[in-house]
Amino acid sequence: MSISKPAVKRKVGDEHRQFQEKWETDYCFVEHRGIPTCLICTEKVAVLKEYNIRRHYLTRHAEEYAKYQGDEREARVAKLKTCLLRQQDFFKKANKESDAAVEASYVVSEMNAKAGKSFKEGEFIKNCMLQVASIVCPENKGRLSNISLSANTVAERISELSGNIYDQLCEKGKHVHAYSVALDESTNVTDTAQLAIYVRGVDDTFEMMEKLLKVTPMHGHTTAQDIFRQLCDTNVDAGLPWKKCRNNNQRSAINDREHKWTRGTCSKKTGRGGCGKDRCSTLHYPSAGPLQQMPEV
Repeated sequence: MSISKPAVKRKVGDEHRQFQEKWETDYCFVEHRGIPTCLICTEKVAVLKEYNIRRHYLTRHAEEYAKYQGDEREARVAKLKTCLLRQQDFFKKANKESDAAVEASYVVSEMNAKAGKSFKEGEFIKNCMLQVASIVCPENKGRLSNISLSANTVAERISELSGNIYDQLCEKGKHVHAYSVALDESTNVTDTAQLAIYVRGVDDTFEMMEKLLKVTPMHGHTTAQDIFRQLCDTNVDAGLPWKKCRNNNQRSAINDREHKWTRGTCSKKTGRGGCGKDRCSTLHYPSAGPLQQMPEV
């Protein structure tokens, strides 16, 4: 006894149905983004079938539009089509204005960050723009008022821009053939040490990259071991493998038995690497000691 196979359901997408031009005049329908749309009530029909389109027209609009025939009907359909396109253009214009306002907010926030201004400066800038617009171009004052430049918005914009730049830098770091790092130290207004980590690399196409990778606060002591630990964590986060690092002073980087990163007089005044300067902020590496094993990234 043979068992018949279950019938395979036919999908509408496999039928490759096409919108017929005569439906535009007969049923007041047009095709918008592959979906049949009624010109009268702007409702959409899910399935592109003449039966569904005709049923919609007969049940909802036939009594009102059956009186239009010939050229009069074509003129009526053309008018409805123009109204529908005007509505769509209105929403497109609104979306463009909204996108332009968001883009302007990002541009002003970026300029604010580069100038080192407070987040609250955004509101002051917006008030200045509104005053200028009221004098120069009053018709565009409403468009400028849609730009959000509050302190919270500016802070959020700057954070997103910073994260995007860091992601781009990490993506470039995956393709570097060799790189080197440089460290610098500064303090903020609260006298907290800030470690700046710079990276310079080159890829297989010999394209150079030199960027500020990260600025991280150093709370408490700032010994060579603490600095190297921060450097290792930064390399892990950025995906930079140590085997591609070409710094000449990797040796004994975390061995701080002979010298520490200090803000007083340099404690290593003699021997290789000593400077004898007051308030030395340079990391001197010991000339002797075992080679520390670099962590794998």
